[in-house]
Amino acid sequence: MNPFRDAIVSNPWDEASVDVAEIQSDVFDECLSGVEHVRRMHRSAALLIHGAAGAGKTHLLRRLRRRLTLQAPSATDRDECLFVWVRLQASPRMIWRHVRRMLVEDWFRPVRGQRTQFERILFHRLAEIRVADGDLEPWYEYMLDTDPAALDELLERVADSLYLDRNTTVAFKHLAFGRHRRDLRAWLGGDSLPEEALARLSLSQDEGTDEDREHEARRVVLMLCRLAGNGLPIVLSLDQVEALQTTVGDRDGLFAFGQLASTLHDETSNVLIVSCVQSSFATELKDKSRGADYDRMTSLGARSLATLTRSQAEQLIAARLALAGPTFVQPPSPDRLWPLEPSDFQRLAAVNELTPRRLLATCADRFEAWTRQKIGVRGQESEDRRQGSGDVNVLPSHTSPSSHQSHVLHQNTGIEPVEAFLDDEWKTRVEQSLSASRPERTEEIVRHGLPQLVRLLAPQWSSVSDEQLPDVPLVFEGPAGRTGVSICTQGNMVSVAAQLKRLKSQFTPDRLKRLIVLRDGRVPLSKGAKVASQALSQLVEQGATIVERSSEVFAALDALRALLSEAKSGDLARDGQPVTPQTVEEWLKLHLPDNLRDFVDCVIGDPSSAEPLDTLRLEELATLLAERPVISLDDVAMALKSTVATIAAIIERHPEMARLLIGPPAVVFRVEKEVDNESR
Repeated sequence: MNPFRDAIVSNPWDEASVDVAEIQSDVFDECLSGVEHVRRMHRSAALLIHGAAGAGKTHLLRRLRRRLTLQAPSATDRDECLFVWVRLQASPRMIWRHVRRMLVEDWFRPVRGQRTQFERILFHRLAEIRVADGDLEPWYEYMLDTDPAALDELLERVADSLYLDRNTTVAFKHLAFGRHRRDLRAWLGGDSLPEEALARLSLSQDEGTDEDREHEARRVVLMLCRLAGNGLPIVLSLDQVEALQTTVGDRDGLFAFGQLASTLHDETSNVLIVSCVQSSFATELKDKSRGADYDRMTSLGARSLATLTRSQAEQLIAARLALAGPTFVQPPSPDRLWPLEPSDFQRLAAVNELTPRRLLATCADRFEAWTRQKIGVRGQESEDRRQGSGDVNVLPSHTSPSSHQSHVLHQNTGIEPVEAFLDDEWKTRVEQSLSASRPERTEEIVRHGLPQLVRLLAPQWSSVSDEQLPDVPLVFEGPAGRTGVSICTQGNMVSVAAQLKRLKSQFTPDRLKRLIVLRDGRVPLSKGAKVASQALSQLVEQGATIVERSSEVFAALDALRALLSEAKSGDLARDGQPVTPQTVEEWLKLHLPDNLRDFVDCVIGDPSSAEPLDTLRLEELATLLAERPVISLDDVAMALKSTVATIAAIIERHPEMARLLIGPPAVVFRVEKEVDNESR
């Protein structure tokens, strides 16, 4: 095992294998001081952290999370904190919805296998009105079992003291009593729920226009911060700020980020905002943000992550070598930098590349080369003994691979060219996206990813905004005029109907030449959604195109935006070196799967190439298969008032939705994929 591999920390919630406390200790202490400032002053504050790619921004957040997050048992007589990590891979116009979802997911996350952060909020709030020494948990369990009415009364007092609205109060009580956990998590995260689920929860969900939903997300985030209270400061870490920019020089993303930071800073009293960017981006962030916004996102200052000192490098190398296992015997060496040569360290330090990531990558290469060389020497010794020769030329045991061997060693270390690296990264991200695929995330993926995809494949088309089209969040302008994309993937059929009805008045020739209504085949119109079905038919009569795409298309689009976002933020690295966004874009242009190219063609291509028969038939077929997953082809044709040949042709064009078994009798069955709904 090479103990220097896997140097990238992708998620602060991952457990650390190695953490050298001295590295970035000054910035870490600033973060701790910021938490205490918020706790003492009952006033939110913000800190901006910047550093070179690989300097350890996410590693620092992980250390902060480990120090601050809850340690069982759930006593309320000590200082505790809440932690939220938001990777800003989102459309600027959905930034509040993105923060809302990530906050709720983190607060539902069990910490160290114990209670969730939401449950810690509950315990702290109860302790304020029912003082308990030490662990409140046994009393809480007792009240749940023996006197739920009294517990409900206490929760009502908490809600009144915080001026919580009705929805938040009801949600808080569901959390306390452990009711409807799955639907409650979805509602708090902003997912569109069917009317039956809302009725079970006794909660309302007025989604409204795109702007209405963004305002609602903002209100919910601020309400949840109020629920946590001054006794539980919230560390809100905002990572990959660069990903908000869909084009070079884009100001919309930075404006949205500035507004987010300012609102959290001014309208909460218990939040420490820790924003992380590359040093190369820090100047642009300052220059292109409003002065008032920048002042708020740096109210506690801006701190830079330094490169490693020699002492820190030695400690990091020693900590990594300790992972090699009990069977590993390090060769005697006069230098604590082994497996590096002194020249390696000097070279990295001279060009200011002595970041933890770069150091570990160089060590990994040297360790790999030493291992291969050692195996080769052992093999030669065996051969010499077999032939009766004991004259073996062996390098001194303390010697690292020398520079004149580097070309041969580089070939033998398994270091892959950037094309192969990106191919592996692409496959990994598509698989991850598929496993975490949920229709509730389709809108976020499309709104963030599709503009970047169009820019790659059709640079003559540009993204524009039109305030007169509140239900058309994506508008592309090009040689053929303007095409609008409205994403209609809600699970609530009342909301779907309302959006489709509003679209009828917004889709006018003076504003749009084409309107694409994007649907997710996993959320068909329900049998009783007659208003939505009628509105959809009327839109088609007006000239709109209904487009359905499979989870595979959305997973590929999610992978595309993830690769580009990580490249922009310096988190995509090969052998310790960041892979630039330009390199990723060039690779994507050559290797994009056909389903993404077809998606772009469908949006901005020749409308005459669309399949007119598929427009409504797909929606009708999805609705039918949701009710009857296995059905004869004859019955499908009869139910949809179509011909067997037409239905068979549609299924052949859309195998991601349904498949056809040739009989007799011919049978249609729905295609389903098992997904992990708990994945992030």
